[in-house]
Amino acid sequence: MNHFSRTTKAVHGHVPSRAVALAIVVVAMASSGAACPQVLRGYQVGAMPLPRALLPQATLEQIIATVHDNTQRVRSYMAPQAVLVVPGVPRLSAQVACEPPRRFRLRAQTSVTGSELDIGSNDDLFWLWIRRHQPPVMLFCRHDQYAQSAARRLLPIRAEWMPELLGLVNFRPEDRHEGPFLLPDGRLEIRSHITTSEGELLKSTLLDATTGLVVEQHLFTAAAERLASCRTSKHRVDPQSGAALPRHIEVSWPASGIEFQLELAAITTNASVADPGQLWQMPAYEGYAPVDLADPSVVIAPAPPR
Repeated sequence: MNHFSRTTKAVHGHVPSRAVALAIVVVAMASSGAACPQVLRGYQVGAMPLPRALLPQATLEQIIATVHDNTQRVRSYMAPQAVLVVPGVPRLSAQVACEPPRRFRLRAQTSVTGSELDIGSNDDLFWLWIRRHQPPVMLFCRHDQYAQSAARRLLPIRAEWMPELLGLVNFRPEDRHEGPFLLPDGRLEIRSHITTSEGELLKSTLLDATTGLVVEQHLFTAAAERLASCRTSKHRVDPQSGAALPRHIEVSWPASGIEFQLELAAITTNASVADPGQLWQMPAYEGYAPVDLADPSVVIAPAPPR
């Protein structure tokens, strides 16, 4: 079993004549806490097991329809009592919010230091803020400028894919899907060929063969370089929407050195947001200069060895 490795990288931006060094926060799994996804039929919802959703020898179309039925039950998602595991610091309290396709927010803080991390996306742009950064910067990029920006190397995953980290998976009709392929451990795999302005990407989606729930997602370049991975487990049926949603999420973006583990407690779906204007607006943190990753003068490169 391969656990995500702990890696650290940095980013250098040159704006316009001064260097801006950005050390990406690395959120790694504790060696004793990570676990390979298990067969989901063993997870319980109260006293009831998750129901069978797939018949034996289900077709590709039937599997996609089952996944989409689960995803489409959720119009909005709030997890106000999450935990984010970061090496070297206490466990962070976190809040997660999502309104597909592009609205996403992950914030984390401690009771002593306050806000530590803010990753968000609205209909127009996305942002990344890390409190412990020197020099202090707020990175952002417009969605319509992403393909030509340095952001592709920093966060090689589009904003509309962020809900999929929470188990809200979609198979886009414009992509080419193959499968299902039966794996030795009994799970099913669907392979998707995704055409982007940067070239073709390959996505591998692993599902439980009984429940039809997505348990792993891996994104690769055409040259088989892994861009992103997501593992989800401990699914529970949400009473508001009827969707089965994971309570444990592991995410890895190897190119940026970002890896994190989310543990989710209570989840609220399909509820009105008290102040949507504030939730989906890029914040301004005092003393942190905004850096537009679409600016051609911003260059991202590996950090020099220490």
